[in-house]
Amino acid sequence: MEIVNTAFRLFAESGYDLVQMKDIAEACDISKSLLQHYFPKKIVLLSTMLNELMLSAFTYSNEQLTALSAEQRTMIQMSFSLRMLDENPKIEHFIRDVFQSPDLTTELVLVTLDWLEAIGVDGETIAIRYAINFSVSGGMAVFFKRKLLRASVEAISENVGHSFYLLLGESTEKINQIYLSTAKYNTDHYYEQFVDYLHTHATIDLSLEIKI
Repeated sequence: MEIVNTAFRLFAESGYDLVQMKDIAEACDISKSLLQHYFPKKIVLLSTMLNELMLSAFTYSNEQLTALSAEQRTMIQMSFSLRMLDENPKIEHFIRDVFQSPDLTTELVLVTLDWLEAIGVDGETIAIRYAINFSVSGGMAVFFKRKLLRASVEAISENVGHSFYLLLGESTEKINQIYLSTAKYNTDHYYEQFVDYLHTHATIDLSLEIKI
């Protein structure tokens, strides 16, 4: 985890492409061969970080929002995640690198799929996976261009949730009702709880990358 934390900091600061394995080894004060013993390729490190971050991000929902429906939890999770990226450029930089890799995008979809099925989202696995891939990939493409497009983070989050559930066959009326029912959670109070959970539950040290 010391290697993962060091590499995460370097990736977040400089970008995945500019950081070499020798840079990570030097920052960890170990040899490159020892680094490659644990992580043969740089993308394995990135994959490990992505999985740790995704699982940590779901911790808040799994422990604090259990009384809510799967649909509500999905909407809230997307809202919090995009706000966190918007307010923390280093994390956004890291996630942008993830979405530039088809393999890592697929991995993100699969981790999300596991979580959605675990919390009880209705639908066939293949349909849920398709809906995630379409809505999240499209939504993140807009998110990364939000300033150019003058799109608010709230609107992007809402549209990701809407497109996801439309693809699963839900009616627009029901989706709107679900979204409205989550309004009281999309506040600074609950968002700060979410970020605090990331700080206390994540195996990656996020103290420098995510502000409370």
